[in-house]
Amino acid sequence: MSTAQADYYRLRTEWLRFKSQLFDALTGLPALPAVIEDVRRLVEARGGVEVLYLDLGRSGLHEMTHGWAAYDEAVQEFAQLLLSSRESGELGAQDVVCLLSVRSDRFIAFLAEEDPRHPDVGGRRERLLAWLRKRIESANQGSLLRNCGLSAGHAWVGADPMVRCERSIQQAVADAILMSLAEREGTEAARRRELARLIQGSGIRTVFHPIVRLADRSVIGHEALTRPLDMSCFDSVEDVFAFAESSDLLIEFERLCRRTAIRSAASIPNLGLLFLNASAQAVEDPEWSGVVEDALSRSGLHPKDVVVEITERVAIHRHDEFQTALRTFKSRGYRVAVDDMGAGYASLQSLAAIEPDYLKFDVSVVGDIDRSGFK
Repeated sequence: MSTAQADYYRLRTEWLRFKSQLFDALTGLPALPAVIEDVRRLVEARGGVEVLYLDLGRSGLHEMTHGWAAYDEAVQEFAQLLLSSRESGELGAQDVVCLLSVRSDRFIAFLAEEDPRHPDVGGRRERLLAWLRKRIESANQGSLLRNCGLSAGHAWVGADPMVRCERSIQQAVADAILMSLAEREGTEAARRRELARLIQGSGIRTVFHPIVRLADRSVIGHEALTRPLDMSCFDSVEDVFAFAESSDLLIEFERLCRRTAIRSAASIPNLGLLFLNASAQAVEDPEWSGVVEDALSRSGLHPKDVVVEITERVAIHRHDEFQTALRTFKSRGYRVAVDDMGAGYASLQSLAAIEPDYLKFDVSVVGDIDRSGFK
Protein backbone atom coordinates (compact mmCIF):
# COMPACT_ATOMS: atom_id res chain seq x y z
CA MET A 1 0.00 0.00 0.00
CA SER A 2 1.38 3.40 -0.99
CA THR A 3 1.78 6.28 1.46
CA ALA A 4 -1.07 8.14 -0.26
CA GLN A 5 -3.39 5.15 0.10
CA ALA A 6 -2.44 4.71 3.76
CA ASP A 7 -3.15 8.40 4.41
CA TYR A 8 -6.51 8.10 2.64
CA TYR A 9 -7.64 5.13 4.76
CA ARG A 10 -6.38 6.76 7.94
CA LEU A 11 -8.27 9.98 7.18
CA ARG A 12 -11.39 8.03 6.18
CA THR A 13 -11.28 6.06 9.44
CA GLU A 14 -10.91 9.28 11.42
CA TRP A 15 -13.82 10.85 9.53
CA LEU A 16 -16.12 7.88 10.10
CA ARG A 17 -15.26 7.89 13.82
CA PHE A 18 -15.90 11.63 13.98
CA LYS A 19 -19.18 11.26 12.08
CA SER A 20 -20.39 8.47 14.38
CA GLN A 21 -19.98 10.81 17.34
CA LEU A 22 -21.96 13.64 15.73
CA PHE A 23 -24.67 11.90 13.69
CA ASP A 24 -27.09 9.29 14.98
CA ALA A 25 -27.42 6.28 12.68
CA LEU A 26 -30.83 5.23 14.05
CA THR A 27 -32.69 8.50 13.48
CA GLY A 28 -30.44 10.16 10.92
CA LEU A 29 -30.37 13.27 13.10
CA PRO A 30 -27.28 15.24 14.13
CA ALA A 31 -26.28 15.60 17.77
CA LEU A 32 -26.29 19.00 19.46
CA PRO A 33 -22.53 19.73 18.93
CA ALA A 34 -23.02 19.29 15.17
CA VAL A 35 -25.64 22.05 14.92
CA ILE A 36 -24.31 24.66 17.36
CA GLU A 37 -22.85 26.75 14.55
CA ASP A 38 -26.11 26.62 12.56
CA VAL A 39 -28.08 27.70 15.63
CA ARG A 40 -25.61 30.51 16.35
CA ARG A 41 -26.09 31.92 12.85
CA LEU A 42 -29.85 31.60 13.27
CA VAL A 43 -29.82 33.52 16.57
CA GLU A 44 -27.74 36.30 15.07
CA ALA A 45 -29.85 36.51 11.91
CA ARG A 46 -33.29 36.30 13.55
CA GLY A 47 -32.58 37.93 16.90
CA GLY A 48 -33.31 34.77 18.89
CA VAL A 49 -34.70 31.24 18.85
CA GLU A 50 -37.07 29.21 21.00
CA VAL A 51 -35.49 26.02 22.40
CA LEU A 52 -37.91 23.09 22.72
CA TYR A 53 -36.59 20.03 24.58
CA LEU A 54 -38.52 16.78 24.04
CA ASP A 55 -37.83 13.81 26.31
CA LEU A 56 -39.25 10.53 25.08
CA GLY A 57 -37.51 8.29 27.62
CA ARG A 58 -38.87 9.58 30.94
CA SER A 59 -37.76 6.96 33.48
CA GLY A 60 -36.36 4.51 30.92
CA LEU A 61 -38.88 1.90 32.03
CA HIS A 62 -40.26 1.25 28.54
CA GLU A 63 -36.84 0.17 27.31
CA MET A 64 -36.37 -2.12 30.31
CA THR A 65 -39.84 -3.58 29.89
CA HIS A 66 -39.99 -4.05 26.13
CA GLY A 67 -36.30 -4.35 25.24
CA TRP A 68 -33.95 -2.00 23.44
CA ALA A 69 -34.91 -3.21 19.95
CA ALA A 70 -38.62 -2.39 20.42
CA TYR A 71 -37.76 0.92 22.10
CA ASP A 72 -35.38 1.84 19.27
CA GLU A 73 -38.32 1.44 16.90
CA ALA A 74 -40.33 3.89 19.01
CA VAL A 75 -37.45 6.41 19.03
CA GLN A 76 -37.07 6.07 15.27
CA GLU A 77 -40.82 6.44 14.79
CA PHE A 78 -40.85 9.63 16.87
CA ALA A 79 -37.90 11.07 14.92
CA GLN A 80 -39.77 10.47 11.65
CA LEU A 81 -42.89 12.03 13.16
CA LEU A 82 -40.96 15.11 14.29
CA LEU A 83 -39.35 15.57 10.87
CA SER A 84 -42.69 15.08 9.10
CA SER A 85 -44.03 18.11 10.96
CA ARG A 86 -42.16 20.23 8.38
CA GLU A 87 -44.63 19.02 5.75
CA SER A 88 -47.57 20.14 7.88
CA GLY A 89 -45.94 23.51 8.57
CA GLU A 90 -45.46 23.01 12.32
CA LEU A 91 -41.70 23.12 11.74
CA GLY A 92 -40.34 25.84 9.48
CA ALA A 93 -37.63 25.51 6.85
CA GLN A 94 -35.09 27.33 9.04
CA ASP A 95 -35.86 25.43 12.25
CA VAL A 96 -33.08 23.12 13.44
CA VAL A 97 -33.80 19.65 14.86
CA CYS A 98 -31.23 17.47 16.61
CA LEU A 99 -30.63 14.94 19.38
CA LEU A 100 -29.08 15.89 22.70
CA SER A 101 -26.41 13.26 21.98
CA VAL A 102 -25.86 10.33 19.66
CA ARG A 103 -28.04 7.26 20.47
CA SER A 104 -30.22 9.41 22.72
CA ASP A 105 -34.01 9.50 23.11
CA ARG A 106 -33.97 13.24 23.87
CA PHE A 107 -34.71 15.64 21.05
CA ILE A 108 -34.21 19.39 20.64
CA ALA A 109 -35.93 21.73 18.20
CA PHE A 110 -34.64 25.28 17.73
CA LEU A 111 -37.59 27.32 16.47
CA ALA A 112 -36.68 30.48 14.58
CA GLU A 113 -39.02 33.45 14.71
CA GLU A 114 -40.67 33.75 11.30
CA ASP A 115 -41.03 37.51 11.65
CA PRO A 116 -38.58 39.11 14.14
CA ARG A 117 -40.67 42.31 14.06
CA HIS A 118 -43.72 40.38 15.35
CA PRO A 119 -42.38 37.51 17.46
CA ASP A 120 -44.72 34.65 18.26
CA VAL A 121 -42.89 33.50 21.39
CA GLY A 122 -44.48 30.29 22.64
CA GLY A 123 -47.17 30.07 19.98
CA ARG A 124 -45.26 27.89 17.52
CA ARG A 125 -43.90 25.80 20.37
CA GLU A 126 -47.37 25.00 21.70
CA ARG A 127 -48.74 24.24 18.24
CA LEU A 128 -45.87 21.85 17.54
CA LEU A 129 -46.31 20.12 20.91
CA ALA A 130 -50.06 19.73 20.39
CA TRP A 131 -49.46 18.34 16.89
CA LEU A 132 -46.90 15.81 18.15
CA ARG A 133 -49.06 14.60 21.04
CA LYS A 134 -52.07 14.20 18.78
CA ARG A 135 -50.03 12.12 16.31
CA ILE A 136 -48.61 9.97 19.14
CA GLU A 137 -52.13 9.25 20.40
CA SER A 138 -53.21 8.20 16.91
CA ALA A 139 -50.18 5.95 16.25
CA ASN A 140 -50.81 2.34 15.26
CA GLN A 141 -52.37 0.24 18.02
CA GLY A 142 -49.29 -1.97 18.33
CA SER A 143 -46.83 0.93 18.42
CA LEU A 144 -44.81 1.29 21.62
CA LEU A 145 -44.73 5.02 20.92
CA ARG A 146 -48.34 5.27 22.13
CA ASN A 147 -47.16 4.32 25.63
CA CYS A 148 -44.09 6.55 25.74
CA GLY A 149 -44.92 9.71 27.66
CA LEU A 150 -43.57 12.85 26.01
CA SER A 151 -42.32 15.48 28.46
CA ALA A 152 -41.13 18.88 27.31
CA GLY A 153 -39.34 21.99 28.45
CA HIS A 154 -38.50 25.25 26.73
CA ALA A 155 -36.23 28.29 26.94
CA TRP A 156 -35.29 31.32 24.88
CA VAL A 157 -31.94 32.22 23.34
CA GLY A 158 -31.60 35.89 22.43
CA ALA A 159 -28.74 37.67 20.70
CA ASP A 160 -26.58 39.33 23.35
CA PRO A 161 -23.26 40.90 22.30
CA MET A 162 -21.97 40.61 25.88
CA VAL A 163 -22.33 36.79 26.00
CA ARG A 164 -20.81 34.19 23.69
CA CYS A 165 -23.72 32.80 21.70
CA GLU A 166 -22.58 29.17 21.91
CA ARG A 167 -22.67 29.32 25.71
CA SER A 168 -26.10 30.96 25.64
CA ILE A 169 -27.37 28.08 23.51
CA GLN A 170 -25.94 25.47 25.89
CA GLN A 171 -27.44 27.28 28.89
CA ALA A 172 -30.86 27.51 27.22
CA VAL A 173 -30.80 23.77 26.53
CA ALA A 174 -29.93 23.13 30.19
CA ASP A 175 -32.79 25.40 31.31
CA ALA A 176 -35.24 23.58 29.03
CA ILE A 177 -34.13 20.22 30.46
CA LEU A 178 -34.65 21.49 34.03
CA MET A 179 -38.14 22.71 33.13
CA SER A 180 -38.95 19.28 31.69
CA LEU A 181 -37.74 17.59 34.87
CA ALA A 182 -39.84 19.91 37.05
CA GLU A 183 -42.91 19.23 34.90
CA ARG A 184 -42.29 15.51 35.10
CA GLU A 185 -41.92 15.57 38.90
CA GLY A 186 -45.30 17.28 39.19
CA THR A 187 -46.86 14.77 36.82
CA GLU A 188 -45.27 11.82 38.62
CA ALA A 189 -46.60 13.05 41.98
CA ALA A 190 -50.13 13.30 40.55
CA ARG A 191 -49.84 9.83 39.02
CA ARG A 192 -48.68 8.36 42.33
CA ARG A 193 -51.66 9.92 44.12
CA GLU A 194 -54.01 8.44 41.54
CA LEU A 195 -52.45 4.98 41.80
CA ALA A 196 -52.72 5.12 45.60
CA ARG A 197 -56.38 6.12 45.24
CA LEU A 198 -57.00 3.15 42.91
CA ILE A 199 -55.49 0.81 45.49
CA GLN A 200 -57.29 2.26 48.48
CA GLY A 201 -60.66 2.38 46.70
CA SER A 202 -60.26 -0.96 44.86
CA GLY A 203 -60.85 1.09 41.72
CA ILE A 204 -60.28 -1.68 39.19
CA ARG A 205 -62.21 -4.45 37.47
CA THR A 206 -61.10 -7.63 35.73
CA VAL A 207 -61.91 -8.70 32.20
CA PHE A 208 -61.09 -12.16 30.90
CA HIS A 209 -59.50 -13.08 27.60
CA PRO A 210 -60.22 -16.67 26.49
CA ILE A 211 -57.32 -18.92 25.53
CA VAL A 212 -58.37 -21.30 22.78
CA ARG A 213 -57.04 -24.63 21.53
CA LEU A 214 -56.80 -24.18 17.76
CA ALA A 215 -57.36 -27.86 16.95
CA ASP A 216 -60.98 -27.88 18.14
CA ARG A 217 -61.50 -24.22 19.21
CA SER A 218 -62.28 -25.25 22.76
CA VAL A 219 -61.55 -22.80 25.56
CA ILE A 220 -58.80 -24.16 27.84
CA GLY A 221 -58.52 -21.13 30.09
CA HIS A 222 -58.82 -17.38 30.54
CA GLU A 223 -56.21 -14.69 31.07
CA ALA A 224 -57.15 -12.11 33.71
CA LEU A 225 -56.65 -8.52 32.53
CA THR A 226 -56.95 -5.51 34.84
CA ARG A 227 -58.91 -2.42 33.82
CA PRO A 228 -58.88 0.70 36.05
CA LEU A 229 -62.30 2.26 36.54
CA ASP A 230 -60.79 5.72 36.11
CA MET A 231 -57.31 6.80 35.02
CA SER A 232 -57.30 10.52 34.34
CA CYS A 233 -53.53 10.77 34.85
CA PHE A 234 -52.63 7.75 32.72
CA ASP A 235 -52.71 7.30 28.97
CA SER A 236 -53.43 3.56 28.91
CA VAL A 237 -53.59 0.40 31.03
CA GLU A 238 -49.99 -0.34 30.04
CA ASP A 239 -49.06 3.11 31.32
CA VAL A 240 -50.62 2.32 34.72
CA PHE A 241 -48.56 -0.85 35.10
CA ALA A 242 -45.39 0.79 33.77
CA PHE A 243 -45.72 3.52 36.38
CA ALA A 244 -46.59 1.04 39.14
CA GLU A 245 -43.47 -0.96 38.33
CA SER A 246 -41.35 2.15 38.83
CA SER A 247 -42.97 3.03 42.17
CA ASP A 248 -43.11 1.63 45.70
CA LEU A 249 -46.80 0.78 45.21
CA LEU A 250 -46.31 -2.11 42.81
CA ILE A 251 -46.74 -4.96 45.32
CA GLU A 252 -49.96 -3.50 46.76
CA PHE A 253 -51.32 -2.81 43.28
CA GLU A 254 -50.59 -6.34 42.06
CA ARG A 255 -52.14 -7.82 45.19
CA LEU A 256 -55.32 -5.86 44.43
CA CYS A 257 -55.24 -7.07 40.82
CA ARG A 258 -54.84 -10.71 41.92
CA ARG A 259 -57.61 -10.54 44.54
CA THR A 260 -60.00 -8.90 42.08
CA ALA A 261 -59.18 -11.40 39.33
CA ILE A 262 -59.64 -14.44 41.56
CA ARG A 263 -62.92 -13.12 43.00
CA SER A 264 -64.25 -12.28 39.52
CA ALA A 265 -63.15 -15.63 38.08
CA ALA A 266 -65.81 -17.42 40.13
CA SER A 267 -68.52 -15.96 37.90
CA ILE A 268 -66.94 -17.05 34.58
CA PRO A 269 -68.64 -20.18 33.15
CA ASN A 270 -66.25 -22.86 31.91
CA LEU A 271 -63.32 -20.90 33.28
CA GLY A 272 -60.69 -23.57 32.70
CA LEU A 273 -57.21 -22.47 33.72
CA LEU A 274 -56.82 -19.00 35.22
CA PHE A 275 -53.76 -17.17 33.82
CA LEU A 276 -52.46 -14.49 36.22
CA ASN A 277 -49.66 -12.07 35.26
CA ALA A 278 -46.87 -11.50 37.77
CA SER A 279 -44.04 -8.96 37.78
CA ALA A 280 -40.55 -9.68 39.04
CA GLN A 281 -41.45 -8.50 42.55
CA ALA A 282 -44.79 -10.32 42.58
CA VAL A 283 -43.19 -13.67 41.84
CA GLU A 284 -41.40 -13.49 45.19
CA ASP A 285 -44.41 -12.14 47.13
CA PRO A 286 -44.98 -14.42 50.18
CA GLU A 287 -48.74 -13.81 49.87
CA TRP A 288 -49.02 -16.58 47.24
CA SER A 289 -48.84 -19.38 49.81
CA GLY A 290 -51.43 -17.92 52.19
CA VAL A 291 -53.73 -15.11 51.16
CA VAL A 292 -53.87 -16.09 47.49
CA GLU A 293 -54.70 -19.72 48.22
CA ASP A 294 -57.43 -18.66 50.66
CA ALA A 295 -58.92 -16.43 47.94
CA LEU A 296 -58.72 -19.29 45.43
CA SER A 297 -60.53 -21.60 47.86
CA ARG A 298 -63.37 -19.08 48.33
CA SER A 299 -63.78 -18.96 44.52
CA GLY A 300 -63.82 -22.74 44.25
CA LEU A 301 -60.33 -22.88 42.72
CA HIS A 302 -57.04 -24.54 43.60
CA PRO A 303 -53.40 -23.73 42.77
CA LYS A 304 -53.51 -26.39 40.03
CA ASP A 305 -56.12 -24.24 38.27
CA VAL A 306 -53.76 -21.26 38.09
CA VAL A 307 -50.99 -20.47 35.59
CA VAL A 308 -48.55 -17.79 36.79
CA GLU A 309 -47.28 -15.75 33.84
CA ILE A 310 -43.85 -14.13 33.96
CA THR A 311 -42.39 -12.14 31.08
CA GLU A 312 -39.51 -13.45 29.03
CA ARG A 313 -37.37 -10.55 30.28
CA VAL A 314 -37.96 -11.53 33.91
CA ALA A 315 -37.49 -15.22 33.19
CA ILE A 316 -34.13 -14.70 31.53
CA HIS A 317 -32.51 -11.81 33.37
CA ARG A 318 -33.44 -12.95 36.87
CA HIS A 319 -33.28 -16.63 36.10
CA ASP A 320 -31.08 -17.63 39.05
CA GLU A 321 -33.12 -15.67 41.62
CA PHE A 322 -36.35 -17.26 40.43
CA GLN A 323 -35.33 -20.88 40.60
CA THR A 324 -36.36 -21.27 44.24
CA ALA A 325 -39.56 -19.27 43.76
CA LEU A 326 -40.54 -21.27 40.68
CA ARG A 327 -39.86 -24.59 42.39
CA THR A 328 -42.08 -23.43 45.26
CA PHE A 329 -44.86 -22.52 42.83
CA LYS A 330 -44.73 -25.87 41.13
CA SER A 331 -44.54 -27.82 44.40
CA ARG A 332 -47.80 -26.16 45.52
CA GLY A 333 -49.50 -27.05 42.24
CA TYR A 334 -49.25 -23.80 40.29
CA ARG A 335 -48.20 -23.92 36.66
CA VAL A 336 -45.83 -21.43 35.03
CA ALA A 337 -45.97 -19.66 31.69
CA VAL A 338 -43.29 -17.50 30.06
CA ASP A 339 -44.93 -14.54 28.32
CA ASP A 340 -43.69 -12.34 25.43
CA MET A 341 -41.53 -15.08 23.94
CA GLY A 342 -39.55 -13.72 21.02
CA ALA A 343 -39.36 -10.14 22.31
CA GLY A 344 -35.59 -10.33 22.14
CA TYR A 345 -34.33 -11.69 25.44
CA ALA A 346 -34.54 -15.46 25.39
CA SER A 347 -31.93 -18.16 25.37
CA LEU A 348 -33.17 -21.72 25.00
CA GLN A 349 -30.76 -22.87 27.70
CA SER A 350 -32.35 -20.55 30.28
CA LEU A 351 -35.86 -21.55 29.24
CA ALA A 352 -34.95 -25.22 29.56
CA ALA A 353 -33.77 -24.58 33.11
CA ILE A 354 -37.04 -22.83 34.01
CA GLU A 355 -39.12 -25.70 32.58
CA PRO A 356 -42.28 -23.63 31.93
CA ASP A 357 -45.57 -25.38 31.33
CA TYR A 358 -46.59 -22.86 28.65
CA LEU A 359 -44.87 -20.47 26.26
CA LYS A 360 -46.83 -17.39 25.12
CA PHE A 361 -45.27 -15.86 22.04
CA ASP A 362 -44.88 -12.16 21.35
CA VAL A 363 -47.13 -10.75 18.62
CA SER A 364 -44.06 -9.99 16.48
CA VAL A 365 -43.50 -13.73 16.14
CA VAL A 366 -47.07 -14.80 15.39
CA GLY A 367 -48.35 -11.74 13.51
CA ASP A 368 -49.50 -12.65 9.96
CA ILE A 369 -48.79 -16.29 10.72
CA ASP A 370 -51.61 -17.24 8.34
CA ARG A 371 -49.57 -15.75 5.48
CA SER A 372 -46.15 -17.05 6.47
CA GLY A 373 -45.26 -20.71 6.03
CA PHE A 374 -42.01 -20.15 7.92
CA LYS A 375 -43.77 -18.76 11.03
